Amino acid sequence: MIKRKKRPQPEEEFQMAPMIDMVFLLLVFFMCVSTLAQAEKPDAVKDLPESHASEVPDDISDRGIISVQTDGTLYLGSSEMSLEQLKSRIEAEIKGNPDLQIMVRADKATPFGEVKKVLKACAEVGAYEVIYATFQASN
Repeated sequence: MIKRKKRPQPEEEFQMAPMIDMVFLLLVFFMCVSTLAQAEKPDAVKDLPESHASEVPDDISDRGIISVQTDGTLYLGSSEMSLEQLKSRIEAEIKGNPDLQIMVRADKATPFGEVKKVLKACAEVGAYEVIYATFQASN
């Protein structure tokens, strides 16, 4: 029997290019998401009130976020609108999602009368799941 010489097997190397591609894609994804998250936050609310009973919700992606400025200007998401426009938009959203939850954000300096108008408008169009956004108190 003739002995054959074994060819040396090339060493297997760890391929870095696909890993670099994936890290780059993740980096771009998180940069885009953080930019969109910043766009959703109008400068309307700078200083939320504090509460000892406040809880951070697990997921706010399915909530309508209404921001109320101190002068009474209203935002739904990042779009400025009047109270009547807000009512019609919420009413349309509720027709598509009857379990819609609304989160109202208002600065500490915002008169409660402005917030009360928003709460009343939500109730008139059938949005009964309304929460008021606050920071957790430090004590």
